[in-house]
Amino acid sequence: MKPNAALFETATKLVIDNFEGGYFHPYMYNDGRLNPNSSSFGFMSKSGETLYGLDRHAGHSLYYTGTRISSNRDTDIPNKKFYKYKNNDSKNFWEYLDKANAANLWKWNSQPPGKDADALKTLASAIIFPAFLGYAKKYLSEEAQNIVFNYPPLLFHFIYATWNGPGFFERWSKKLDADLNKGINNPAALLDLQLMYRATATSQTDLGAAKMKKLFKTPEFITLLLKKKGSVTFLAPLIFIGAGLFYYYYKNDIK
Repeated sequence: MKPNAALFETATKLVIDNFEGGYFHPYMYNDGRLNPNSSSFGFMSKSGETLYGLDRHAGHSLYYTGTRISSNRDTDIPNKKFYKYKNNDSKNFWEYLDKANAANLWKWNSQPPGKDADALKTLASAIIFPAFLGYAKKYLSEEAQNIVFNYPPLLFHFIYATWNGPGFFERWSKKLDADLNKGINNPAALLDLQLMYRATATSQTDLGAAKMKKLFKTPEFITLLLKKKGSVTFLAPLIFIGAGLFYYYYKNDIK
C-alpha cells in the first residue's frame, strides 16, 4: 500500500514551500554570511549543509550507503567525496549544490534559481518518500495507512512528521490508531485530533499546527491537493475541518 505518487509529490512540495527553508552551510558561521546576531545563528548551530530541511550530515542515511566517517559536523564535511550515494535522486540533489559551489558562494537561506528550484523539490520528494513509507509501515496500522494515504490533509501532516522526526511520527501514529480503536474513523475528525496533538507536542512550539490549519483552508491547498488528478479522485460533497470546510470526496482505489 502506497499513497498516490503525484499526490505525495505535490504535498511534499507544499510542505517545503510552507515549512522548510533555503540553503545553509556551516561555512557561513565563519565567513559572516550568517549574522551572529540573528535568531537563526543559534538555531543552526548543529545543522549540516541543508536545503529544504534536508540535512546532509544529520540525514546521512537518507542519501548515502554506509555510516558516517565522523559524527562531527565540521570534520565530516571533507569526507563527502568518499561517500557513495544510495540513488540518483540523492546524487543529483547534492551534486547540484556542489557544482554551484553553494557552500562558498550562496547566501544564507537563499533559494535555487528559477526552474531549478522545482526540479530540486521533486528530488527532495523522491528522497523523503522511502523514509515516509518506512515510518508509515512501522508505526501506522493498515487501517490508518489507508486513511492517511487517501486523505490529503492527513497525508500532508504525516509527510511533515517525517521532517519532524521518527519520534513525533511514532507518537502521532499511536494516537491515530488509538482514536481508530475508539471508533473514530471520519478523516476530518481524525485530522482535528491530530492537529490538537501537534499543537501540544512541545512546550516551545506547536510544530506548525496553527499554520497547517490555515493552509488547509487556502485555495492553493484545495487546488493543488484536493483536486489533484491521479488514482485518488476528488469530487464535491462537504467535509468540515475545524472551522473551515472543503469541497471534497475521495474514492479509495490504492492498490
